[in-house]
Amino acid sequence: MSVLQQWLAAQASPEVVVNENFVALEHVAVYGKDATHTSGLTWGYLAGRWGGFAIAAGTVALTANTTSYIVVERATGVLSVATAITNWNDTTHYARVYKLTTGAAAVTAVEDWRAGPGGVHGQLPSGGGSAVTAIPIACSDETTALTAGTGKVTFRMPFAMTLSAVRASLTTAQTSGALLTVNIKAAGATILSTNITLDNTEKTSTTAATPPVISTSALADDAEITIDIGQVGDGTAKGLKVYLIGAPT
Repeated sequence: MSVLQQWLAAQASPEVVVNENFVALEHVAVYGKDATHTSGLTWGYLAGRWGGFAIAAGTVALTANTTSYIVVERATGVLSVATAITNWNDTTHYARVYKLTTGAAAVTAVEDWRAGPGGVHGQLPSGGGSAVTAIPIACSDETTALTAGTGKVTFRMPFAMTLSAVRASLTTAQTSGALLTVNIKAAGATILSTNITLDNTEKTSTTAATPPVISTSALADDAEITIDIGQVGDGTAKGLKVYLIGAPT
């Protein structure tokens, strides 16, 4: 069984081990409190990747003498804060991050909900909202080189869904050339404002330098979905799959 590295007595350069452990755990730090930018009624949060989105570090302003609810919109990855509980309780469309109590000039109590029910690193509650699910779509066979074109696969949604993320993968990555680009359409209209890309030599879009951006997150039951390949590179990519990730509605 592999465990995080231990910090041993009289160890040379213990900061190396500590920093390597931080790197191993950095995926759960996204949206976490950024102590260096949190002060008074300003709450800072950390950068990272979540749900296919590249999240930049930022801050939000809190209201004095109240309870503030910090959430992330599942369809966009955008963090926001409100004193109302509307979005906090809408775990189908929003993921919980922190519940904060404030005094006149500072935060007086913190509840970390990132790993709790409906949290950004947890599951949706069984008693409210719908479980997150993924629909994988094979867009080619495993051995034929991919080519650009529209309507590589067409299917109909088996249920209504609110998308929170999309991604793609390959059996064989392409070596060079223009980045492999994939678009998703519902009823003939794109649902992405930034298409899915797969960087050269990579088999997954989750590591792409430019993540996809969802512009239309609501997919209707029985909606016709088509997958287009906008461009390919050197013609060596094979075995394309696309994944729709979200909550049934």
